[in-house]
Order: sequence, then C-alpha cells, then structure tokens
Amino acid sequence: MSEDKKLNHIAIICDGNRTWARAKGIPPMLGHREGAEAVKRLVNAATEFKIPVISLWVMGIDNFERSAEEVRWLMKLSRVYLRTSKKEILKNKNKFRLCGLRNFPAPKDIIELSEKLEEETKDNEGTTVNICFNYGGRVEILEAIKKLNDQNLEITEENLSSCLWTAGLPDPDLIIRPSNQQRLSGFMPWQSEYAEFYFPKYYFPEMNKEKLEEAIDEFYKRTRKFGKI
Repeated sequence: MSEDKKLNHIAIICDGNRTWARAKGIPPMLGHREGAEAVKRLVNAATEFKIPVISLWVMGIDNFERSAEEVRWLMKLSRVYLRTSKKEILKNKNKFRLCGLRNFPAPKDIIELSEKLEEETKDNEGTTVNICFNYGGRVEILEAIKKLNDQNLEITEENLSSCLWTAGLPDPDLIIRPSNQQRLSGFMPWQSEYAEFYFPKYYFPEMNKEKLEEAIDEFYKRTRKFGKI
C-alpha cells in the first residue's frame, strides 16, 4: 500500500450527544453517557483494525462555558471513563495520551488521572488513544508559539509541529464529524491540512465498529494528491 493511502491516524469530533438524546426523548445528559460508551467502542474497533492512532475530541475549552449542571455531569463521566477504561487500555496495550490544556478550566484531578495513565502506558506499542480534552485548536497553536519562544527555537513548520499537543503523532488522515455538521470548529487546524473529511448524518452515540469501518472504506476510495498533479 502506498504511503498516501495508508491510514495512520483517524480523528473524530464527538458531536451530537445532546441532539441524539432529544430525538430519543431522553435527558441530554444521557446522550453524553451514550457518547462515552461510543468512545469505548471506537477505541476497541481502532485497536482491532490496528489503526496506529485514534484521536477523539470529547471536551472543548469552550464547552466549559455550558451550564454548571452539564459541566459537572461531563466531568463525572470523564472520571468514570478514565477509571473504568484503564483495565481495557492496559489489556489492549494501548498508549494513552491527553491532548489539551493541562490546567484551568479542567479539574486538577482529571488531569492527574490522565497523566498517570499516560505514564503507565507510555511504553505500549498498540493503538495510541489520543483523548482531546480541554482542547481548542487556536489555543494549541498559541501554546506552541509560547513554547517556541521559551526554548528560543526558530519558527519553522517542523519546530512548531514539535511543540503542539500532538507532537510525535502523525497528522490525521481522516477526520470524522457525525451529526451532518460540516465544519471543524477549531479542531486540529494545523494538523488537518491534508486530511480527508467525512460527515455522516448519524449522531456520535450511534457510532460503532461497523460505522467506523464504513468511514474507513470511504477513505480508501479517495484520491489523495497532497498538492501534486
């Protein structure tokens, strides 16, 4: 398989939890719970498909501006996910990574749980699970520029990439955003330069192994030229 067709990194914007719940006539918070279950399913599917990296944008920096009740529920789910998924992540030899600001507005204990799991899995060679939590694309770039300045590094594409939260990971080949919303909303603006986009009409809680496989099949139908003729 040629390098331009190799699928090294799938990134997913976990969108539509509340809308899915409303369509089902259930409380929006339960939509977030089903979204957390979808994250587990997709990590397992990516592991089974031997995808080197899967990124999941589960919480944006701007999302902390939602109602206090919703944020509390989302933080509770985050804690539960980190604790209950640890055993399976270790069993699958996944490498866990946290991609986002490691300070306010994210709760300190969630950052600590994430960093502990990063440390425990840093030598694993299975699928890298890159959880984008407390993430914002512009903030990521600003933080990278600050790091360049602090280290007195020349501003080049290579150096900037090495200072991003995704440093060491390949850029996403395929970005999936369910809910039929055709925008990135600030997700990986630097890394997505040559990514293929896939915008299915279903909502994130409906995503599973079969739907991920459909997205992968669509990716392999695309022709990627990277600016070449």
